Amino acid sequence: MINKKEIHTLIVLGGRMEKDFALSFILSGRWDKIIAVDGGLHILHKLKVTPTDIVGDFDTVDPELLMQYKGQEGIRIRRFQPQKDDTDSEIAVRMAIEYGSNQIDIIGGSGNRLDHTIGNIRLLGQIYQAKDNLGKREGFLYDKNNRVRLVEKECVIRKEEEYGEYVSLFPFTQTVTGITLDGFQYPLTNATMDIFTAPTLGISNEIIKKEGKITCREGVLLVIESMDKA
Repeated sequence: MINKKEIHTLIVLGGRMEKDFALSFILSGRWDKIIAVDGGLHILHKLKVTPTDIVGDFDTVDPELLMQYKGQEGIRIRRFQPQKDDTDSEIAVRMAIEYGSNQIDIIGGSGNRLDHTIGNIRLLGQIYQAKDNLGKREGFLYDKNNRVRLVEKECVIRKEEEYGEYVSLFPFTQTVTGITLDGFQYPLTNATMDIFTAPTLGISNEIIKKEGKITCREGVLLVIESMDKA
């Protein structure tokens, strides 16, 4: 049986992003697809990184810059009307899913607009829901100080590979049951987190062994690894 090649996709949004972080992050991965979303094209252009796809309503893109990419072989450009139900970010995520991406990494998704930041975090749920016969499909949201993901049944974070010193857990579905934490400073055994009754139970934990293991029985957790101190 021939194993299908896994597809790793990077989505670059137009949120606030340090140039050094963006460059180091992009160079650290081997991307099959790079999707520039609206203002994210400016970031890639400054870094001299060519996207495979450009998508958005282009209300924050310099028309002259966009013209430089039109007609270039291997670059797909999709323009949408500003008056639409879906954000440009959601359109890009759907595109990455349509490509059959096994892992989707998003940068430029946080910034001054808290509504957009929350919306981009919620897009991880769209990636999670699109599970099929790929075997796995994971989504991550990154910025300079944070890595964000969803965890359904189990997740292991190796101490030497953690993104930041602090690990925080939030219920992504209304209730998450059977939560057990091993290798953490504050362990849990068969605990329940609820958006309304225990919304902050899992904030600011730390891995104290070689790895931290998170398991849960039902529901989906939002897991954030952070570099900043509280």
